[in-house]
Amino acid sequence: MGTTKIVLVDDHQLIRMGITALLNSESDFEVIGEVTAAKDVLGSIEEKKPDVVLMDISLDDGDGILLTKEICKKHKDIKVIMLSMHVKEDFIQRSLKAGAVGYILKDSPKDELMKAIKEVADGGKYFASEVSQLMVSSYVTKAGEFNDKKKKNTGLTNREVEVIRLLSDGLSNQKIADQLGISHRTVDTHRTNIMQKVKVKNVAELVKYAIVNKLIEI
Repeated sequence: MGTTKIVLVDDHQLIRMGITALLNSESDFEVIGEVTAAKDVLGSIEEKKPDVVLMDISLDDGDGILLTKEICKKHKDIKVIMLSMHVKEDFIQRSLKAGAVGYILKDSPKDELMKAIKEVADGGKYFASEVSQLMVSSYVTKAGEFNDKKKKNTGLTNREVEVIRLLSDGLSNQKIADQLGISHRTVDTHRTNIMQKVKVKNVAELVKYAIVNKLIEI
């Protein structure tokens, strides 16, 4: 791949000067335009036709995320990396929804900035390590909340979910009782309650329900 052409959007002169000097010192990059105001962004993109746009997330006269949405809608081949001072879940989610393929911090090391540009120019995505950590943490939290909500919606107890998994493994009521250290009659009671709660008639339907609702892994 040849030189990656970049348009830099930021309303802070020192940041523009620093980023432009850094990138233009590398043979792989060329800053072909600097934009300081939101009102001039779309026109500059149309004129310059860059490969990558480095977009300030918050401009004095506009919203970088809304501008990103417009750029990505009109220019499918242009990649946008958000520049931000903040690691905020709302900003990250809105940026991704708008079409950004990268999100880095303004105080990121210079090597990370160059790596981000190379990654997105080659068709990939790049997020600062702090951003990636927040995204993973948020996913894990929401997945847990989803599973808790799912259990509450069905009214299943942890023990009933355990019984479902053992039934799905093909264990008989007696073997389940032995494994859980409870009586055969208690297993029967759990099984009856489970069938009523999830509205199924037999073990085959229960296994299907468990797979669909990710109570068991296949």
